[in-house]
Amino acid sequence: MTELPGAISRYILTPGSLLYILGFSCIWLSFSAGFHPLFLPDEGRYVGIALEMLNNHDWSTPTLDGLPFFHKPPLFYWLVGLSMQVFGVNEWAARVPSMLVALLSVTALSLFVRKHDPKPGVANLTAVILITQPFFFLGAQFANMDMLVASMITLAILAGADAILDLQQNKPYRLSLTACYLFAALGVLAKGLIGLVLPGMVLLVWLLLHRQYR
Repeated sequence: MTELPGAISRYILTPGSLLYILGFSCIWLSFSAGFHPLFLPDEGRYVGIALEMLNNHDWSTPTLDGLPFFHKPPLFYWLVGLSMQVFGVNEWAARVPSMLVALLSVTALSLFVRKHDPKPGVANLTAVILITQPFFFLGAQFANMDMLVASMITLAILAGADAILDLQQNKPYRLSLTACYLFAALGVLAKGLIGLVLPGMVLLVWLLLHRQYR
């Protein structure tokens, strides 16, 4: 029993551990998100819609300056409104949803690589490469739909690929397949049909190239 705290500490703090990478990713993606005001027009527009939802207690009808705004699906507004309800009305809270879904993408990618390519260090290197990409880093600190839909597409592709690889090895695959459908649906709620079409095209082309039609 005396060795248990040391084992837990090594698991959390060892650079090769998943929790170490995720902790570093969380700090890296969030440390400067509240340092600058909202950029116009996108951040001001979309955060303003979420704020009106929050103030009006109406989560069904997006409005901008009191007028209905149905240009985009509502998932992002719901998440930003919930974040501001929890953390207060400020720039950092408005960007929390983008940071969280970016972190979710890093987590899912790292877990996928750990499962299907268990060579030491590969999953961690994959995560580091992703979070240090300029567009990924900036997208995680920008309050609009782009990181949300990109993350849902990423998660749908990873879940679908996991289902395909498990099916090839006669392993249980239906949970991953269900997750693929779920994330594609959330992608539609994030920014329209792109959330379904893009992951579907990626997975379909992969299957066709490998002649795995069925």
